[in-house]
Amino acid sequence: MDQTRRALCVQHLDIQFSTPHGMARAVQEVSFDIHAGEIYALVGESGCGKTSAAHAVMGLINRINAPGHRIGGRVLFEDKDLLSLTEEEMCHVRGRSLGMIFQNPLDALNPLYRAGYQVYEAIVLDKIGKIEAWRRVAELFNQVKLSDPEARMRSYPQELSGGMRQRVMIGMMLARNPRLLIADEPTTALDVTIQAQVLELILALRAALEMSVWLITHDFGIVAEIADRVAVMYAGVLVEEADVLGIFDNPRHPYTRMLMASLPRGFKRDGRLRTIAGLLPDPTLEIPGCRFRDRCPAKIEVCATQAPALVEITPGHRVACHVAATVKGDLPP
Repeated sequence: MDQTRRALCVQHLDIQFSTPHGMARAVQEVSFDIHAGEIYALVGESGCGKTSAAHAVMGLINRINAPGHRIGGRVLFEDKDLLSLTEEEMCHVRGRSLGMIFQNPLDALNPLYRAGYQVYEAIVLDKIGKIEAWRRVAELFNQVKLSDPEARMRSYPQELSGGMRQRVMIGMMLARNPRLLIADEPTTALDVTIQAQVLELILALRAALEMSVWLITHDFGIVAEIADRVAVMYAGVLVEEADVLGIFDNPRHPYTRMLMASLPRGFKRDGRLRTIAGLLPDPTLEIPGCRFRDRCPAKIEVCATQAPALVEITPGHRVACHVAATVKGDLPP
């Protein structure tokens, strides 16, 4: 990881969607950097805005599939603001320098075309000859550890297992040697053995290709396994960011601490898993103060009127909490 170079810089990203009940604010003033060569994990429960942020960066939110949307802020990548590019300009970035693995590879792959041809299509965009392109497909399938690559090239997506489809997606995203790979829940619906193999593959490819990885997940086990730095997202805002040891050894935001407490410990004597009472706030409502306050056991009076800023409490450790930013040691129960 090279902390002197940034692979991606997100500044004040704000995303709103039009709904019958008004504008829903999916992402609110989110800012973070991903360093060259690192694995940066964005964690949070479903519906907190993680995937919306990734889709905005990839230029996948447009007026066709999201009429009435609003996107603000800046996303700096390769000296360009991705949010200011036209669709034609984004096509030269998407896939070539910026790749994304989607949550469900069966939905992302076309069931009418063989797996090898779908990767071949990505390769020939760089004006590579047919013979060389097919050779490259075989190399990629071998690189992502697909058994019998030539047979898998001739298979349709529905003929492959979930783990194989995920490997095909990874191969497709690597076809044009991206500098940054966005992995959105890359192990969803896979059994634990295949999950471990996919994570090992991402780690090996990161090292071999010297690329950065933006990992989107709700699974802290995956974060502990491969991430370098972690950001925690709640209701569209970042509430905490630190290196992986800082998050696990000294979580400061009450939401992060409660997420940690809800993790399974592996012992029956530990009893039922802890849960976080309440629900995410309505994204169509303007909420004064802290968005987590109605579910927070440590809230104080100022939480109801003033939204906490994301401030650095120790080097590299940022938190958005009025209590955590001022209290040392354990927070109030």
